[in-house]
Amino acid sequence: MISPQKLLRSSPLALIGCALCLAGPAHAQSESAFPTAEMKDRDNQIIASFYYSDSKKGFDADGNSVDIADYHKRELYLLAEVKATEELTLILAPSFRDVSADGSDNDTTGLGYTEVGARYRVLDQDGWSLAFQGTVRIPGEERDDFVAQLVSTATEYDMRLRLIHGFAVGEDSGFFDVQAGYRLLDGALANEFHLDLTAGYRPVPDILLLAQTFSTVSDGSSDISGGKYRYHNLQISAVKDLSESVSLQAGVTGTLAGENALRERGFFGGLWVRF
Repeated sequence: MISPQKLLRSSPLALIGCALCLAGPAHAQSESAFPTAEMKDRDNQIIASFYYSDSKKGFDADGNSVDIADYHKRELYLLAEVKATEELTLILAPSFRDVSADGSDNDTTGLGYTEVGARYRVLDQDGWSLAFQGTVRIPGEERDDFVAQLVSTATEYDMRLRLIHGFAVGEDSGFFDVQAGYRLLDGALANEFHLDLTAGYRPVPDILLLAQTFSTVSDGSSDISGGKYRYHNLQISAVKDLSESVSLQAGVTGTLAGENALRERGFFGGLWVRF
């Protein structure tokens, strides 16, 4: 079994979207839906993830569930992380998405956000790791909706601090991951606070169980939503190691609460390759 200290030293600490998302739905989770707290003895990785979600209801300005036109999203994310030095990891994360709404002619298909940036590890000691990350998010196919999760009209600048702690429970191992960030948004949307939390646990050596929350809160009002907005997503998944370098992931995702936001429900799958 790999010790928590060794597990964390070999990790290229992905900070963000809180990402862990792997990173996740385009505007809500994106980079944060890609959990990378475990890298074993590999320095680099590529993760390809497919998401499907729909939103038959939304949250109004008071946080109440309301009927809206049904939204449907199909999204593909590719995360590439390459270790440049012992402390520095380079990040590239393009995405592709298809968004449609019942009774609307505002359907879009094309590139989603592409994220480019780097992460620098400043602490790696006694099972604890701390890193700073900065990325630029470049929009692809533009979409101007009244909800923050779907808007993609301007460049965004994301800054994050990430803390990871690995631990052992008998023969099992696990980790906690906390990411806190602030995102500057050009255009009509307000800037955003982000808080992403991940708990990972290995009940057996070849299976990793993940529970993740992704929270976004606007820093002020948005011209698009007509006020402040927030949304809090939950993601549960399992990762099966096929070999030391290849793993498969499957899980479900949904929005727990929000204001001026979609209430999404969906599922996802991913392929992890470490090298």
